[in-house]
This record gives sequence, C-alpha cells and structure tokens, in this order.
Amino acid sequence: RQPASVKMGSVQKLAIIWMHGLGDRGSSWREMQGEITLPNVPIKWQFPDAPVAAVTCNDGYRMTSWFDIKDIPVDENAKDYPQDVQVSVDRIHSMIADLEKEGYQSHEIAVGGFSQGGAMAIQAMIRYSKPLAAAICYSGWVLLRNDITSLAQPANKNTPIFWGHGQMDTTVNFSLQGVGVSLLSGLGYPVQHHTYPIPHSSSPQENRDLVAFLTSKLATA
Repeated sequence: RQPASVKMGSVQKLAIIWMHGLGDRGSSWREMQGEITLPNVPIKWQFPDAPVAAVTCNDGYRMTSWFDIKDIPVDENAKDYPQDVQVSVDRIHSMIADLEKEGYQSHEIAVGGFSQGGAMAIQAMIRYSKPLAAAICYSGWVLLRNDITSLAQPANKNTPIFWGHGQMDTTVNFSLQGVGVSLLSGLGYPVQHHTYPIPHSSSPQENRDLVAFLTSKLATA
C-alpha cells in the first residue's frame, strides 16, 4: 500500500528519539523504522538504552530504567522520583542538542516512547527550551502532575502530543491516559488520544494512527 503524497510544510526531515520501557532495550523497538514512515520525509531514529539501576518494584533488582518505580501496576497514586526523572530528561535533552548540531532544527525532532519511555517523552518535551515536532506516548503516564506548570517551558505549549493506550492495560493503568490527557489538554497542550483493545503493549493500528498523526501535524508545521 503506497501512502498518499503530501507536502510536509517546512519539515524536510524528521528525527525521532524513542525511549523503551522498564527492563527493555532500545533495540527491541527498531522494527518501528519500517512501520513508521512518512512520504517524502526521511526519518532518523535513535533508540537509546536507559541506564541500569535498582528498581524498587522488582525488589531492588538492577535493570534498565529511566527512573525508579515503587509499585506495579502504576496508578494515579504512583510515587514520583524527581531526581531520576531530571537525570533522564537531561540525557534526552543532550541527545536533542546533538541532533541540532547535526543540522536538525528543533521542530524537526520528536521524542517518543513506550510505558516508562512514554512518560519520559512527555517530560522531555514540556521542559525543552525550543519547540519540538511532537511528543509520542504509548501506554505511558504524566509524571510529577502537580509540578507540570512550573516545569513547562512556553516554547512547547503548542507542540502536538500523540497518546495511545490499551484498554486492558493492568501494568500502567488505562485510567492514567484519561488523567494525563485531561491535565495536558487543560493546560492548553494539543493532545490526540487513541485507545485500543489490548493489554500493556503496542499494536499495528496504533502505529498506523501515529503515521496519520505525524503526517497531519507536520503538514501544517
């Protein structure tokens, strides 16, 4: 199936930094390179690995983790670890800055991720000092909800957010999508949200919806 040709506004290329979930590796998501494609816009993907750290919900076992998690399932009362989140935000921001040095404009760079990585994508976007292309959250949640207004940079107030979540998710509770979308939309962020009849995972339809989202948003960039 050939995608329809579309003029992508001022975006001639796109870079996506994609963060994996707890205990995973960036390489697990490399198949997205073939599934998320845009007509006439080449995409450079980066799939970093989170640092290895002791994780409370797994009895202190050391694994890849962007920040500590106290309990699984993650629910509306989940404990936040601000220092961990800040360290990971700084690392993602450094990757964005490196892409800018390579010749990408900030509005040609998107951040995304799954679960813990999706939570980090939202944090990295709202805190960056220049406008980004988009934030993509698969089955994630909004960290530090009470601090969002003080953490947010005005540069990304209009940056579009894609949020997909499984209705049968019992790892990162499905209710967290509604909580997060309500919060972000209430603050003026343009959020497009989709739900799927799946557990804590991604789906082909989610990827198709993401392609449509990126095509639409970047065409009007």
